Amino acid sequence: MRKLLILFVLALTFELCADVRKDFAKVEELYNSGKLDEVADKLSRLKSNRDEEQALLLYYSALLHKTKAQALEGFLSAAQEFPKTHYGQLAMLEAAKIYILEREIPQAQAQLRRISSARIIERFYWLAVTFYWLEDYPSAIANAENYLRLSPAGRVSESALHLVADSYIAQNKYQSAISSLHKIKRLPEYDQQYYYYRLGYANELGGDSGAALRAYRTGYELDKYSQVAFNIEERLFALRSRAPALDLSFLYPYTPLDIAASQDSTATPAIEAIPDSLRIALPQFDSSTPLKVSFQPAQGSFLQAGRFSVESNANRLVSNIREMKIPALYYEDDYEGHKTWVVLAGPFDSAAQSNLAKEILSKSDIHSFAVQY
Repeated sequence: MRKLLILFVLALTFELCADVRKDFAKVEELYNSGKLDEVADKLSRLKSNRDEEQALLLYYSALLHKTKAQALEGFLSAAQEFPKTHYGQLAMLEAAKIYILEREIPQAQAQLRRISSARIIERFYWLAVTFYWLEDYPSAIANAENYLRLSPAGRVSESALHLVADSYIAQNKYQSAISSLHKIKRLPEYDQQYYYYRLGYANELGGDSGAALRAYRTGYELDKYSQVAFNIEERLFALRSRAPALDLSFLYPYTPLDIAASQDSTATPAIEAIPDSLRIALPQFDSSTPLKVSFQPAQGSFLQAGRFSVESNANRLVSNIREMKIPALYYEDDYEGHKTWVVLAGPFDSAAQSNLAKEILSKSDIHSFAVQY
């Protein structure tokens, strides 16, 4: 039986190689090497004498087109004229991808369902994508898992596992989503930061704040200035809004100052009970002062109340803090080309002022820590 299987594989390999002549096979090699000028030159000189070769010419010509509309026209031409060839069916796959980009899902599915070649396993993944867009999550999972069964470490295996997880999340099946995400770690290579971001999100929705925090923190610390890190940051603040005791101090690059409360002070009462004399003790500020400053303060004692990847969030928080009669501002912090916006309350003239402001902010679920410039 094993010898028969080997002979079958060898025969299939010979058949695939025999589909096109050597000069035509060179086109695929050049394209995969990124030598597009050489591909264009070679396509202009090749003369085909069989359907597979003609389909190859149409397929790679379509890949070289500059616009989606031109490429789609080329793929559809190859698929229409040579539907039974390998490159004609690859053209169906590429046409389906363009339709998906344009959110023309029925047209995409029509192309994918025309593909019958056992060599084009990736069609199952893209079918899963179309079903996800149609909110048919069981069908999305079934097709993605079919792809994973046939190609467990294939080119889009990581994407397929994320799609399965997202489909479970859409059905509120968070433990199934977490189980699917764990399978990503078995792949030889994967995007670790995105993995931890999605793992944190699944745990967050599943109600496990501790597991969500651990996953988010692991992902955030892999690269604090990536777009995924900014997404994680926003999820962490959303998580803390529901669980105020969560410690998010690891988000900030500054070392918090340990400012002790006055020795003769008593526990600060609720915000409604703070006497006017203490309120007056806070530093005064001019309400006409701009919310945003051009640079990080050069000196002074402040409370850092947030760091955001969306400027409007920082602007809104500063406005909220000022409504409490506490001076506040925000500034843009540009690190290696990645923009963030830092919210500061202050400056304060003493530890007593800083402690009082910190307590007032915490009563409104605005958690902060002291920083010194």
